[in-house]
Amino acid sequence: MKATSAGNSCPEAGSGHPSSCHEFSQVITHTDSGFTLLEIIIALSLVAILVSASIPYLFDSFSNSAGERAAESIVTASQEAREKAIATGKVQSLTLESSAFDGASLPKGWKLQVKGLNDAKFHAPERGATWEFTSAGICEPLVLKLVGDNLSITLPFDALTGQVLHGNE
Repeated sequence: MKATSAGNSCPEAGSGHPSSCHEFSQVITHTDSGFTLLEIIIALSLVAILVSASIPYLFDSFSNSAGERAAESIVTASQEAREKAIATGKVQSLTLESSAFDGASLPKGWKLQVKGLNDAKFHAPERGATWEFTSAGICEPLVLKLVGDNLSITLPFDALTGQVLHGNE
């Protein structure tokens, strides 16, 4: 039996005879699994840039949604006043103020403006102004406008139904 050299799989190795088997060496490669400090810093820098660029839009979104919620509450209050006027047979009134609608304050930075049937342009409601719904559910034709820092929401109401008109109705 012939001795084989370490790492050699050929029995003829070490006999001095040329062989078709070649000695092999075991190559151990070491790969790092993980990120370098530089890669982490670059990734965090990119995240910081993206976050800082999106923050103004995020705050605008919160502000706009506050105005939309206020508009929805105005529509709901007008529908409830109309329904109550029809149900009770009595006139129902909603108070209009530049910073409130029927006693409920508008979100910070939002103001209410009105435009009646005979008004040429929007204006702040006069002191003590009300919007009335008759016992038949009919109201004065009125367009309300919520004005924020960078957005305005217009609510044109139908005199017969008290509903908001959409588009070219």
